[in-house]
Amino acid sequence: MPPLLAVIVLGGCGFVDEPPRAATATPVRLAVARVPTSSPPTPTIGQTPTRAAPTRTLTPEPADDSAIEQSVADARASFERVFRNAALPGLESMLVDTVALAVPTGGEQLERAAAAGWLRQRATGRIRIIEFQRHQHQALVIATTQGWAAMAPLTGGGLGFTLRRYDASGAQDPDHGDWLIDVIEAE
Repeated sequence: MPPLLAVIVLGGCGFVDEPPRAATATPVRLAVARVPTSSPPTPTIGQTPTRAAPTRTLTPEPADDSAIEQSVADARASFERVFRNAALPGLESMLVDTVALAVPTGGEQLERAAAAGWLRQRATGRIRIIEFQRHQHQALVIATTQGWAAMAPLTGGGLGFTLRRYDASGAQDPDHGDWLIDVIEAE
């Protein structure tokens, strides 16, 4: 091929690293390929590095939903049985070793016996469960109650409870164990 013809042909194609001149791609532009050179390519400003495709991580099979729902129903029945009586019989078995207490004036950690005493001081025969629902994304149950005595630091008659699952050794276990109260919150 004469040198002049080669210049004309290459001049019409443009350089491979140039951005396309038109907004739409044509079959001719799509057919242009980079010609390998003997030296390594130099990075072009504005190009982003390519990333490996993400790999899928296998997750363990979720626990049987009916078994979880049954455990929540059992916890609610125990909760209702205890709060039906102003003496709160069996309350200690529903509390973890250290319970977080959140009141409008602040918060504190109470040992099981102190938390049970705090609740018994405010218990009445009118306690009712407004809500007892498993959280959608976390392994916890939110219980909302009304009918407590408005004794300081409570200003109203509502208390909220957070229950999580704990195994026999007292460690949190989102898949097994008993639903126990670990947070009491004044509403």
